[in-house]
Amino acid sequence: MKLPLEKINEAIKAISNSIDQDEWAEALFGCEIILNELDKHDTNSIVLQLYFNIASQFIDSGSFLKNEIAVRKGIQILEQNYEHYKKEYGNNLFYNLANAKISIANNFGYKNDLINNKESQLYSEAKNLYWQVFKTIDKESEPNLYHQNLINLANTLKQQYRFSEAIYIYERIAQTKLDYPEAFINRSTCLENFDRFLDHRSEKMIQEIIKGYEFAYLSTFTPTSYKQYYLDKIEFLKSKMSIFDDDKNKKLDELAEMSEFRQWCIKENLTLNIHGMYCSCIANERDNLTLLEGVISSENILQFEQYLNRIKAEFSLIRVLYYESKFTDSSKFDYESCYSELNDQEIINIRSEKLRTCFRLCFSILDKLAIFLCQYFSLKIEKNTAFNNFWHQNKSALESKENFALIAINSLIFDLNEKNGQFGFYKVWRNALEHHILFLVPDTFELSNDSTHTYVKITDFENSLLNLIQLTRSSIFSTVFAIVEDLRQKMPDDKNNSIEITIHKKEFKGSP
Repeated sequence: MKLPLEKINEAIKAISNSIDQDEWAEALFGCEIILNELDKHDTNSIVLQLYFNIASQFIDSGSFLKNEIAVRKGIQILEQNYEHYKKEYGNNLFYNLANAKISIANNFGYKNDLINNKESQLYSEAKNLYWQVFKTIDKESEPNLYHQNLINLANTLKQQYRFSEAIYIYERIAQTKLDYPEAFINRSTCLENFDRFLDHRSEKMIQEIIKGYEFAYLSTFTPTSYKQYYLDKIEFLKSKMSIFDDDKNKKLDELAEMSEFRQWCIKENLTLNIHGMYCSCIANERDNLTLLEGVISSENILQFEQYLNRIKAEFSLIRVLYYESKFTDSSKFDYESCYSELNDQEIINIRSEKLRTCFRLCFSILDKLAIFLCQYFSLKIEKNTAFNNFWHQNKSALESKENFALIAINSLIFDLNEKNGQFGFYKVWRNALEHHILFLVPDTFELSNDSTHTYVKITDFENSLLNLIQLTRSSIFSTVFAIVEDLRQKMPDDKNNSIEITIHKKEFKGSP
């Protein structure tokens, strides 16, 4: 005999009440009973809806009780009926599934060690789902889910050591002036991890860490049980500083002294400066990212610093072209170019050509970074070696290394994977730009693609380009960090008899 669906629905509501009252063990016991009853029914839309509800309860109760088996039952239910739930529940499916996978990946809040590549796969799957919500959610109709998803996305990026992207997202949340203490706390812990892995510490960084704990301590949304820990943390960090100087006016004055272009780069998070990840003061005036800071090595490091110069030069060109596409009038040049009027709605002008060039250059940099890493780590290089395949070509060699920044690079590759990544279509567009024909068209244009012609709406292309530039910047940082971490692991024991190489910065006419 099987329990009627009406009774099952009532039982699921009772389980929800148990969860609301923090009766987690009772809720999980009820989930097991109801799942057994649901399995007796033939599949239909009502049964699938009940399965969805019970899956969410397995995930909620299992996460609180740190019961991986229960959470995996919830995941299994959702993934077995993924296409149906995707159509019916959309972002709620993606968000719940991502949270479940993150709970397991984080060992329910007890994951403190360096993650390995197998564990990183679960983070990447969750990140993929958070990205999917971010790309499709209506910010105005679901503001809380939008911001919470954004915070969870940043947390996942942080856990895969993609510090520059994570901090950028936390900053976006902070700028809303909304009370999300978890965004501030995670920004602080992100900076602490940054210091832990890169040994990069400054008084300004400590100030920024303190500010995050202070915001969370004062927030009405922070559980009372956490507040004493935050207060102790604030007092401890302040005791490590000679003076706590949070002079916002001074920082604004320093920012105003920089060129308009540099101010824009800082605002858009497009600098190659470690200090600039968390501060816009005068220390962020130049792209001083280097392989040599604090490193003593007998390696042929100058060759790799030369490679980095080449990468920085191309990234600088991307920024200039993108800036000019936004703020420079090219109408005179467009008039002189004299295109034929075909009423085909293609957006064709110097501005759009700059955007297209930026897109191609991003992939040029990514592919060079792959060669850069292969050269440094003595990996196999083939004729087709590129950013999207060099890891697969050298999988065992790369995954045998304990290097946090290589985890970040693998995560970036996952995002750009044509089959599974949320941004795999970037590679399709790049191939169309390079080998076929890609047309940029107005947002109202009805798309119709074939094997040789690709049409992309101009707003989609611009938004994707800015994201691709951020991914490229993150890849540059991660490549440098991967090499610096390896150099530190190999640092000679006898430092007194080693030579510390000092590299001076190029100066140019007209520079201050």
